[in-house]
Amino acid sequence: MDSLAKLLSALSSLAWPVIFGLMLYKFHEPIVNLIKSAQGRKFTIKVAGNELTMEEASEQQRKIVNDVQSRLAEIEKNIRSKTFENSTNNDSGKNISKSILWVDDSPKNNSFLMASLQERGHTVVVSLDTEDGLNKFNSRQFDIVISDMARPEGKKAGIYLAKQIRKVNEHVPFFIFCSSWAAKNLKDEARQSGVTDITSSGTTLLGLLPL
Repeated sequence: MDSLAKLLSALSSLAWPVIFGLMLYKFHEPIVNLIKSAQGRKFTIKVAGNELTMEEASEQQRKIVNDVQSRLAEIEKNIRSKTFENSTNNDSGKNISKSILWVDDSPKNNSFLMASLQERGHTVVVSLDTEDGLNKFNSRQFDIVISDMARPEGKKAGIYLAKQIRKVNEHVPFFIFCSSWAAKNLKDEARQSGVTDITSSGTTLLGLLPL
């Protein structure tokens, strides 16, 4: 009886590998296709009855996000002005391509914002640190400068950059896009250093930019 129990136990331990092997054999082709699909990033999802690849879905989502950001930025700008009396004067500056210097050591975090600006016809030049940012600023004319606050070179790198920019140009609009803590606690120091405005909101940033 004891030997029978051991035999059954041994057979049961062999059962799972056998079952697994049979499943692999039966579903070999679908599994291979799934792996190939993953390798080629060809996963698909259904939206409103339409089959979309992940790339197509991501692109549509990106366009929607950009559109929402742009529209909210315009709403904020209109609310901030509280009047449309100067709309005629403001219209003269619309649809004019602006050159924007964006200094940030992690530019990919601003990808959607940059894409939104580029799709509206503006040029965005990226710099990863203060020294390179200053070199780029001195080498060509920029209409707007955007910077983050903290970088490996310093926790107040954005403020330092603003001070250096102001030594060269007192009037170029300079904005800091940073964490909510920095936007709240370093706001006064940033303004005193020549920063036009500081915010932690991407939508607010788009609304602040003189575009």
